[in-house]
Amino acid sequence: MKHVVQAIVFIVGLQLLVGGAAAHETAKLKDGHIEFKTESKGKKPSTRLIIQVYCKDGTIAAKNDPIQTYGEFKHFTDNGPIALAVDGATAKDNVKGGYHMIKIDPVGEENWAFSYTLTLNFDDGTHLVYGRNHRLASQSDPVVRGANL
Repeated sequence: MKHVVQAIVFIVGLQLLVGGAAAHETAKLKDGHIEFKTESKGKKPSTRLIIQVYCKDGTIAAKNDPIQTYGEFKHFTDNGPIALAVDGATAKDNVKGGYHMIKIDPVGEENWAFSYTLTLNFDDGTHLVYGRNHRLASQSDPVVRGANL
């Protein structure tokens, strides 16, 4: 009898695990933010930042709204977190496989060197974190793109 009970507990536990994993994929986007570590080349106070997170179907899941400058990011400083406005109907499964974009909109010549960490939080307590080191955005090449969230 003891072995039968253990087998039932194991099978029920396995089903709960599978059900729980599927539930995480349908979790809805709750909030998000991005943090920057400015490196040897700072961002000027007049340069605006555009941050957008795209789902695998091309829709926007999160973005900074309104787009703004966030002031000067001096050399070798931590900047943020910058809160992102999210589409709360977006499921984690649709965000996975998507991409994100960080774009500068400079007034004049700009070269900003940075690393960043993007965090997306879901209503079931899970989160996706994506970071990259040593990125460069400039007037001539203003977009930094990250893929495969």
